[in-house]
Parts: sequence; C-alpha cells; structure tokens
Amino acid sequence: MVDFIKFKITDEVLINEVWRNPILVYDGKADKIIDNKLKKRITRRYENLYFTKFFNRLEISGSIHKFYNNDVHNADDFTIKKVIQVIDHLKEIFELDLEKCFIINLEYGINIISPIAINKLIANLIYHEKRQFYRTTKHLYYKIAGVDAYKNIKVYNKHVQYPTFCKENTFRFEVKSKQAKFINKLGIHTLSDLLSNKTHQALGCSLLQEWNNILLFDRKANVDEKYFNTNFWENTITVKSRNLFNYHKKKYFKQLGKSNLHSKIHGLIHQKILQLM
Repeated sequence: MVDFIKFKITDEVLINEVWRNPILVYDGKADKIIDNKLKKRITRRYENLYFTKFFNRLEISGSIHKFYNNDVHNADDFTIKKVIQVIDHLKEIFELDLEKCFIINLEYGINIISPIAINKLIANLIYHEKRQFYRTTKHLYYKIAGVDAYKNIKVYNKHVQYPTFCKENTFRFEVKSKQAKFINKLGIHTLSDLLSNKTHQALGCSLLQEWNNILLFDRKANVDEKYFNTNFWENTITVKSRNLFNYHKKKYFKQLGKSNLHSKIHGLIHQKILQLM
C-alpha cells in the first residue's frame, strides 16, 4: 500500500552519519531565504531517493515502491513484507535509528481491477467528502480531490501509466497526506512504525474510510435524476445548511440499495488489502 514517503532526521549525529555515506551521489544545491536569512540546501541521491540537507534537518523522500522495483515502476502489488524489506535495507546501509526518522508525508493506495470500464468509473467520481474531483493534467484518466487540504485523494488508470506492468482497467485509489498530523492520527510517527502489521491495518482501514467518503454516480441505478446533476450537489454545499450535502448523500445511497457500484468497489478494495497483509 505504501508508495511515496518523506521523513526527516533532526538528530545531528545521525544526520552526519547518513550524509557522509559514500553511496550518496551529489544531485544539486539551492539557496532559500528563511526568516530573512540565506540558507543553503544541498541534495544528494541514492537510486530514486533524495536526501536534502537543510541547516537544521535532513529530509529523505521518494517512492519506496519504485525503489523496490529498481526505479522502474510502482504498478504491481506492494505487500507489507516488501515494505519491511525496503525499510530494513535502508536501515542497514545508512545505519538508521528508525525511531529518529520522523515521517512527514506518506502516500498509500491500492490497485484493483475496475468492475466497469475504467474511463467511465473515473468520469463518474464526483466528490471526496465535499471536495470535488477535477483533472489537473491533460490526461483524461486522472483526477484529484483536496489539493488545498491536509490530504488529497488521487484516482487514475494505472495501466495508462505503466501498460507493461499491470492489467488493463487497473484502477488506482490513493491517499496522500500533506501534513504529519493526519498520519499521526493513524499511529504513524517514525519509520519504525512501518514495520508493524498494526500500522498497515490502520492504513487499510483508512483507505476503506476514504472510499466511503466518495460520491460516485452509479448511472445504472434507478434513483432520482437530480442526484446525477453536479450543479445539484454544488448547491447543497453553497447553501447555509452545512448538513444538506450529507443528508442528500445518505438519501442517494439509500436509493442505490445494497448491491451497487460503490459497494462493489469497496469489497474489491477490502479484498486487495487482505491480500497485501
């Protein structure tokens, strides 16, 4: 489930130990003004992982899923066992004290085979909570919600990105944290937490909860036509009653019944999470 990760080290001794490791390759440097003072920022690299040294910390970031696959792709299933292997590998070669590696950002998600044509599925993903999905690129099979929030949700066709490494109709559902406080609520603070099955269970539960917050148009269902109108949902958000959106969302799901597209995908996500454990 885990993909991109960013963590920081503030312990000066550990920073120096990591920084002087000859395996790191120079990548570049930049200057940045902080509190009216010019601060230098130097970046080194190991494979696809970037090590950026600031005046008071070292930040390490990159996709550990791609790292596992030699930076070729992140289109296959990334099991807990593989995550632990990567963390143990980094711990060994950089002599990391995992309790001193504080996670800042985390990206985690799941790949499933869409039960309908994936272009139709993505087109009919409308809201996550009260934040609308929209396209940030020219690609038709990619949407994101919550860019300005403490987390965002990405949905896209993984096969378009990596056609050689995954099946057609592969749907990627992904959560990206933008603030440490979000993942801290899941019990994730340091790299050592990623070695625990309990942590990955929490990530799995989080994915299911975030999917529950999705508003998906199920156009094969027999429901009031107004519920397929994006202007209707926009109006429920802009009126003074803050509960109107959720009120109609509950009515919409009630009309869908138990056997609907949203619940089918929930079941597929749940099955895949269990397979990755």
